[in-house]
Amino acid sequence: MNMEWKDTLVVLIPKSSNPSIPSAHRPISLCNSIYKIMAKVFLNRMAIMALKLDMEQAYDSMGWQTLHQVLKWYGFPIMFSNLLMECVVDVRFSIIINGRKSNWISAGSGFRQGCPLSPYLFILCSQLLSSSLEQRGKNLGIRIAPRGPRISHLLYADDVLILSHASTTLAKEMKNIVEDFCKWTGQRVNINKSQVLFGKMVNYSLKKKITKIIGFKEVKEMKYLGVKISLRRNKVTDFQELLSMVMDKLNSWGKKSLSMGGKIALIETSLLSMPNFLITNSLVPKRVLYEIEKLCRSFLWHKSDGSKRMHYVAWNDICKPRSMGGLGLQSPLLRIGALRSRLAWNFIKKK
Repeated sequence: MNMEWKDTLVVLIPKSSNPSIPSAHRPISLCNSIYKIMAKVFLNRMAIMALKLDMEQAYDSMGWQTLHQVLKWYGFPIMFSNLLMECVVDVRFSIIINGRKSNWISAGSGFRQGCPLSPYLFILCSQLLSSSLEQRGKNLGIRIAPRGPRISHLLYADDVLILSHASTTLAKEMKNIVEDFCKWTGQRVNINKSQVLFGKMVNYSLKKKITKIIGFKEVKEMKYLGVKISLRRNKVTDFQELLSMVMDKLNSWGKKSLSMGGKIALIETSLLSMPNFLITNSLVPKRVLYEIEKLCRSFLWHKSDGSKRMHYVAWNDICKPRSMGGLGLQSPLLRIGALRSRLAWNFIKKK
């Protein structure tokens, strides 16, 4: 492969509003168009299974030798594996800062964020952790139901959630598996972002012993893929971020002169779809959904200057199908059963 095809420009995208250190930026690779076409061709010929993991600078520190061994372990053809390795190794980067390109920097490991192949290759390498947890961590995991399957871990990209009964023996076993995975792949656990959540029946002494072994911070609740995991029932305050996002969108749209049709399109495509993920994967209080509906009603009927106006049609009539005289909007309250049923149906089909 021509070496210039692999030359990559890098832009630094801030992770927060006021980044002050290099790690507060996300390096996104602007790959060559010819390389992207080749990578897409390789990608279309791969049948890969998606799993999940969470490490510090995960893409940047994954070892190339690990990828080569994984491709060999999975039985990929030698020629195909060599072509994939050609896409990954001996890459040069030039960082764009204030519109100017830096000198070329040669990479020694890692995958490029922005390359079509990178997520799939990273998942392949992450399978090492999943396999280790299944083979060496047979005592790990919990059962949600008496006859249900034992769930030891959940993996998605660079976030990992490991489930286990609370004991010092299992904590040491878990730590050894993760440390071995880091040695094999060059990954590093981000101690500052890693957390441990204990059940109500775990006593204080055992909590201290386990946190000392694994080195993670104990928390009362945590977020996994945007869904809050807590030992208590969800409250309205737990979804304040969702309500704030809806209000921010409304504030930006309210300054524009929109027709009734434009408002309906925005409500249907953006506002009413925002809580879908949370509705599917967690128990959202109905009061939160009522509040979202209230904001949508106000946005639909209020004037562009923010002044109130009479609501000429009831919200329930607006949510009726167009064939019945409504506008076809779907109430979040009515979506709850449908979204959760779809999740159950997908699980049954894949099982």
